[in-house]
Amino acid sequence: MTKKSLLQNKKRLLAALGLALVFENNSVEVKALNGDKIEEAMENSKFLQFFEDIDNTVNEKLDNFADTHSIDDFEDTIRDGFSSVQKIKDDLIDYDHSNLQIVSFTPDVDPNLEREYYFVNSLVPALRSSYYLDENGYRVDKNSNQKRYYVKVKKHHTITEDENDSKFTFEEKTTEDLLTHEVWTNTTTLTKEMPYLQDETDNISFGVFEDISDVLPSEYVKEEYTLKEIKDYTKMINDIDNPLAFSEEEISLKLNK
Repeated sequence: MTKKSLLQNKKRLLAALGLALVFENNSVEVKALNGDKIEEAMENSKFLQFFEDIDNTVNEKLDNFADTHSIDDFEDTIRDGFSSVQKIKDDLIDYDHSNLQIVSFTPDVDPNLEREYYFVNSLVPALRSSYYLDENGYRVDKNSNQKRYYVKVKKHHTITEDENDSKFTFEEKTTEDLLTHEVWTNTTTLTKEMPYLQDETDNISFGVFEDISDVLPSEYVKEEYTLKEIKDYTKMINDIDNPLAFSEEEISLKLNK
């Protein structure tokens, strides 16, 4: 493959890189896309810098590429390009503190024993759906005479991914008993003062910290976080050897007794 033909593929490579990163997993999470900031971001610094850096990365890879390299080598170059652009994305995509939440997938377990915490961007709209159940918990049609429960679902995805590059799913469900009109949910609010449920319950599957400073140690709390920091902090807060914000609260209470 000649250098000329490599350069002819540049535009397609840039487009693929850009689309893959901006619309990754069908979830647009670039900080620019938070309401009234979209115009500002499209016109200035980081959003445009993001694509300029992509362009520079690809140019560098292609400029260093000899005419004698094979198509396999070119595929390796593309892979290297994705890796480099991923690092660029991690540094350029930001999240405001006020737009972040932390979801616990083990809300009734003492976090000193086990943790499963993930960051969620509250600006990303939840995927909504609903369905009906009979009294035994089996799905039925909405026109069925057997329907007993009405379930509304809001499906969220975490910012970070698992080892298979899939985002974790947080399904917030609200159930109404159509006979008694009782309503309950599978999600509860957690705080620094109550970081987990000490009473066992069969209904609660998730706990939400609406203020991430209730979990994140005080030295890491700030107004804005890069995607790289979110990834690093996810690993940090899931390590049971690391004290968290509510651990600091416990220490403070003991010292003031």
